[in-house]
Amino acid sequence: MTSFCLTGCATNKFRLEQAYSDKARAEAAETALAVAEKRVQEARRMPVYPDYCKQTHRSGVKLNDRLDVANEKGDIALGAANDQILWCASWYAKNYDAREPKP
Repeated sequence: MTSFCLTGCATNKFRLEQAYSDKARAEAAETALAVAEKRVQEARRMPVYPDYCKQTHRSGVKLNDRLDVANEKGDIALGAANDQILWCASWYAKNYDAREPKP
């Protein structure tokens, strides 16, 4: 009877090693998931807004400029501003669309 009770207390070495192996694999999986989540967050982050998109435009019209000259200067400045807006909008759309789909 004593030997029967003591056999229940014995450790199964294979099962113990298997449990340690399973625990190590679970910890490695958790680490891999954390690294993957970090990479996903980095990929979702938008890049730094270009300095070109932060520039402002001025017409350069002076007080005594002729009207045709003032009009031409204003038109050139407005065209440059519109080109900048279009470029920055396409840059933003390209980078936004490259991110993971939004819900």
